Amino acid sequence: MSEKIELKEKLAAIDDGYRGLWDEMDEVQRKALKAEFFILNRYVSNVKGQKREVHEHFVLTVNEFYNKNWNLLQKHPKLLWQLLCMCSHESRKIFYHEWIGFKKKTGNDKLANFLLSIYPNKKVDEVDMLAAMMTTAEAKALAKQHGYEDKQIAKMF
Repeated sequence: MSEKIELKEKLAAIDDGYRGLWDEMDEVQRKALKAEFFILNRYVSNVKGQKREVHEHFVLTVNEFYNKNWNLLQKHPKLLWQLLCMCSHESRKIFYHEWIGFKKKTGNDKLANFLLSIYPNKKVDEVDMLAAMMTTAEAKALAKQHGYEDKQIAKMF
């Protein structure tokens, strides 16, 4: 059985621009790497404790080389690995890559649920954005326009 390659080792190989790692992996390791491409994207595009130029380098190269045409390229895992390696910095230094988390939801859940009920075909992120922009008074007026009674509106908001 093959030995697992740790995430920090993969990130170090990317920083070093080591494209040959893909060819050295066995099928089990390649399968594990394919499952981690999204995770690697989130890590590689962010470095901690570096100058602004280094931060910009990683964000811009990952977006330009790796993220562009993702839907077409995800069928070619070796190419994706090579594109990640292209994102390495010219210094070939090993950087500390920090996870870029997702934004925490700050909107009004009750309002978002109400908007989803009256706009079932809208995407969730669109509804969240609308809920963030809408005031309670506007939401109450919208509910009234959609035939909700005052008692129902009071319970919702």
